[in-house]
Amino acid sequence: MVRIPNNVVMFANGKLDLYEAWSDYFNHYRAITFKANVDYDNSISFEEKTKRLHNAIEERIAEIAGVNNTSFSDAVWRTNPNYRWATFAVIGSMIDMVIPDVVANDFMQFAEVRNGGFGDNFVFDIASSDLFIVTKSANGKRHTSAQKQFTGQTVLIPEPRMVTVEEDLYRILCGKRNLAEYTMKCALAMEKELSIDVYKAINDTYATLPANFKEASFTDEGFVKLAQRVQAANGGARCVVFGTKLALSKILPANDYLKMQLGDIYNRMGYLTTFMGVDLFEIPQKIDDTAGDYSFALEDDKLYFISTGVQKLVKIGFEGETITITDGQYANANLTQATTLQKRWAVGIATNAKYGMMDVIA
Repeated sequence: MVRIPNNVVMFANGKLDLYEAWSDYFNHYRAITFKANVDYDNSISFEEKTKRLHNAIEERIAEIAGVNNTSFSDAVWRTNPNYRWATFAVIGSMIDMVIPDVVANDFMQFAEVRNGGFGDNFVFDIASSDLFIVTKSANGKRHTSAQKQFTGQTVLIPEPRMVTVEEDLYRILCGKRNLAEYTMKCALAMEKELSIDVYKAINDTYATLPANFKEASFTDEGFVKLAQRVQAANGGARCVVFGTKLALSKILPANDYLKMQLGDIYNRMGYLTTFMGVDLFEIPQKIDDTAGDYSFALEDDKLYFISTGVQKLVKIGFEGETITITDGQYANANLTQATTLQKRWAVGIATNAKYGMMDVIA
């Protein structure tokens, strides 16, 4: 179910056709490209949806730009400054439609997502996850040592992230720019950067974890002990393990006979889905675009042991809607037009739940 922020409701203005078409298109793309387990209308091909969504976006742009004069061709009214502003205002609103929901679906097992307005910071109450200590007593004794649990707070302050894109005016006039695909790329770029932020936030806490909650290498015994410890420390809440496909592929029993029995599922998935009674979940790997050499952005030698039924490990806050910053219509001599999409968010670790990490050596 898609979560609709207030600014998206205002943008839809009572007409959810574009919103529903975009959400369905986005889910369809994720299903066929990333094999995501999401719902979408499979009675219409993806190619046909692309055409229909592009037309729906164009109609919404014309409505917002206030350009309804049919005495001019499309190429003429696309030179109207309002058209360019409206184009990226619509794209920004469409990004706001899907990003919080995609993030919530991707990280629902260990992340809490909040939406706020401009100027909002995000305050999270951190309740104690410890149980009370039971003391053996004696007859005739009224009290033992008094215990009190405290609730802490963590504040996340969003920071802006920006994507600047450049488009050729001639392509715009010819109507050759596919707005559906264009918007998809912008949304996926934001989602990718946010994914990297989430896992970097978790990895950065490795050095601060208590010694009993991290393992320097993979062994059957060490795996079971860490899973048990995380589960026991969280009041018995079930522990599951996350990792990239390469990291998960290193989880194999030491016994060669047992390995042979697991060949079918291992070859089909690239990793085991359950090991020693603990469920395993893949984290899709990302490319670090800043490196310039297609290096991976996520570590392939880490396993994350998390009890998903207690306080969420990661907190994510989105501030306001996507802002579009557009240059002048003819600012550049080569008639290219640059636009920056800015979205503000914060990611942090804020929990009293216990979690663990294990290094796996390739």
